[in-house]
Amino acid sequence: MEQKNQEIDIRKIVRVAMEHWWWFAVSVAFFVLLSTAYFLRKAPVWRTDAAIMLRQKDGTDQMNALTMLGLSGNQAAEDEVVVLASRGLLAQSIDALNLWEACAVKDGLRWKGEFRQPALKIDYIALTEDAETNPFVVKVRPTKKGYRVTTKMGFFVRSTSRVTDLSEPIETAIGTIRIHATRPLSTDTTYRVVHKRKELVVKGYQKNLKIAQHKKESNIIDLSISSPMPDRDKALLLQLIEQYNLNAVVDKNMIATNTAAFIDERLAIISAELSDAEMAVSSYKEQNNIANMNTQAALFLQASSREQREIAEIETQLSLVDYVDEFMRDDTKRNNLMPSNIGISDASLAQGIAEYNALQLQRMRIQRTATEDNPVIEQMNAQLTTMRQNIIATIGSVRESLKIRQRSLQAQDDKYNRQIKNAPEQEREYVRVMRQQQIKERLYLFLYEKREENALMLASTAQPAKIIDMPQRDVTSRKPQLSKLLFFCILLGLMLPAGVLYLYILFNDKIDDIKEFERLIKAPMIGQLVQNSRNAHIAIHEGESTISAELFRLIRTNLRFILPADTKSPVILVSSCINGEGKSYVSSNIALSLAILGKKVALVGLDIRKPMLAVYFNLKTKGQLTNYLAEPDVTIDDIIVPSGEHKNLDLIPCGTIPPNPSELLQTPRLDELFVELRKRYDYIIVDTAPIALVSDTYMLGRIADMTLFVSRYKYTPTEMIDTINQLLAQGRMPNIACVLNGVQNTRAGYGYGIQES
Repeated sequence: MEQKNQEIDIRKIVRVAMEHWWWFAVSVAFFVLLSTAYFLRKAPVWRTDAAIMLRQKDGTDQMNALTMLGLSGNQAAEDEVVVLASRGLLAQSIDALNLWEACAVKDGLRWKGEFRQPALKIDYIALTEDAETNPFVVKVRPTKKGYRVTTKMGFFVRSTSRVTDLSEPIETAIGTIRIHATRPLSTDTTYRVVHKRKELVVKGYQKNLKIAQHKKESNIIDLSISSPMPDRDKALLLQLIEQYNLNAVVDKNMIATNTAAFIDERLAIISAELSDAEMAVSSYKEQNNIANMNTQAALFLQASSREQREIAEIETQLSLVDYVDEFMRDDTKRNNLMPSNIGISDASLAQGIAEYNALQLQRMRIQRTATEDNPVIEQMNAQLTTMRQNIIATIGSVRESLKIRQRSLQAQDDKYNRQIKNAPEQEREYVRVMRQQQIKERLYLFLYEKREENALMLASTAQPAKIIDMPQRDVTSRKPQLSKLLFFCILLGLMLPAGVLYLYILFNDKIDDIKEFERLIKAPMIGQLVQNSRNAHIAIHEGESTISAELFRLIRTNLRFILPADTKSPVILVSSCINGEGKSYVSSNIALSLAILGKKVALVGLDIRKPMLAVYFNLKTKGQLTNYLAEPDVTIDDIIVPSGEHKNLDLIPCGTIPPNPSELLQTPRLDELFVELRKRYDYIIVDTAPIALVSDTYMLGRIADMTLFVSRYKYTPTEMIDTINQLLAQGRMPNIACVLNGVQNTRAGYGYGIQES
């Protein structure tokens, strides 16, 4: 049963759609025209793609930039996607290409953007306060007498000025401006400049910029941007990659640069100390008139033990550790990168410095797009403080270890010195002075070597991003595409009226489907009646062949089949569920059709609450039926009135509306009236009150042989069908049948070419 209802609902939807086909035609035509106008006015948008590969650390690339940044593997790619999409990097690229203003020229119905050589350049001499913060548009159109300059900001602020010289200051709604034309302007077009705050410009480009990893585990990053200007997009993507490489190289070189500055500072100090040591040797020779002690010195140096060389190396390490310790304790350098790769031999200290620099670099990069009160920055500051304390503690441990080793070696050296104790005092002093000069010279040479290594690393910087796909416009990415746009608009044009009709069907509770009515009603349906185009109460006349007349004749024929064959002078009640369904119209014309057939017919008006028969037949009198029921002196002949439409049809109009209609319908005189009418007439048609409003009709069941219920197309609520079915099931009314009134001519299912006249 559920499946059957679903099929009927679908059929109803299709039927309603077919009835309103012109809705769909108008809607589709409107949206097609709208889409065509949009396509002609909208500049095509193209997608420009590029791809870069992040260099990975391997055995053949020791100078890799990402390694210097403390990044590796997939984490590097994920972080670099964020860096590439950052507002700061995009702003640098826009600034390098000077894309802060959007220039365009009118090309037919579209605006064509200009990138390399825009026609207009505007100097903003003095902008208003609103123009400083809100976007505005400046349009210039050459005319025969000069130029028309139009400025617009929002919906309400606009101005138009006519000038002969663009280079002169122009007063507009946005302030005072001066316009420079970079080339001769054509008189048959319009030029436009859109000005926005830099933050809005960056946000607009960032909205159209897409950056993502090619695959989840890949180090290849795809970049794309969509706009009507693919040439500009190519330049922007190239500039973005260039700025990214430049910033990454700068970040990487910060460590090497800081190390170079540290080494240069220490070289200056050691150079001065070495100079002092050499002067001390020279002074000692002069003071003691020593001509040549090279032989003694050579003998001493050749006799120097391994311990003395290690002492010199330890002193060098102690000097480096002291330099680092001094750097770490300097509060002015708290946010600076630490010198690295300066020759510290302790692995734990070198690793701590490398980790500290990596975290410091990461903090610098995040700080470009964040403030100091950012929770991530605060967390990194805390981590850096902890790492500095750990490095200082490590420095103390390394220093103490070096001093222990130094004392051990010094003890061995003292043992050797006692062996040469008997050497002349002058020689011993000379050896001491030479040793100091030698230590300073060794330290100087060591730092000089490290400076050269650092300079070599600084000069051999490799860019972290390699372009593997140059920016290129995707020729298949054009938007909008006319075919897709038309398809979408046609679909929308079909969906809009379909949705409206669906809502109509969903909320419509009236009978608007004849087949559904026939399926739901349990009582026999003996006919349909079309709308009377003449708006006359009497629709059937003798000799006429209108659609309405033929349909009433069909109902007349069906009545004879519905009534039992042995019924003589049948009484037929004509009623409805609610007011306005046409029961008086139906009862009048059925009675008239029977009279035309040659039958004696009485039409009785028992809708005594709202009588209409006298009005329909244009009677001068309203009748006396209610008087007959209430007063014994009134006879049947007093209440019968000729119809004036046909000699075989008599009327018994209601008369005066009584205060007690229900009581009158239960009087014995009503039964006596119908007994007498059965003797005089072949058919008695009774116009009664609506059953859903009053109970009058139920009281007439005792005198009737048949009840004809009238429902009206697109007027009677569907729930009234249940009311009729309940009456039929309960047997409260005799021999129930139905008529559907007010059906459209095209749905009546009858006519054979007959026209309503």
